[in-house]
Amino acid sequence: IVVICSSPLVKCFHEEEAPLGVVRFNGPTVGKRFYGCAHWPRTCGFFKWAEEVDEIVELQQKMFEKDVTIAELQMENDILKRTNERLEDDVAELAIENTKTKEIIGSARADRKWVAFL
Repeated sequence: IVVICSSPLVKCFHEEEAPLGVVRFNGPTVGKRFYGCAHWPRTCGFFKWAEEVDEIVELQQKMFEKDVTIAELQMENDILKRTNERLEDDVAELAIENTKTKEIIGSARADRKWVAFL
């Protein structure tokens, strides 16, 4: 399996990469990371706290890992199906051989009865 995963880019409403910034003004959010429009001060109004994006990225990573697991299980399932088909073919061949063997044994018994009768 070849899987390619890249980190998602945070884009503003201009569909351009939103740079990561840090609140520098004194207050309750000082030092907090955020993504904002790259066209500041003529901004499109896009703003998102980095921790919200981090949660989204974490969920995307979990989804990616589950997708990989599903792909691996599907491949394993396909292999098992092919193996099962081969085994069913083998069983069918053995059933035919078993029938032929029973016919031969039955024929041999009949021949012995004729010999004993004569």
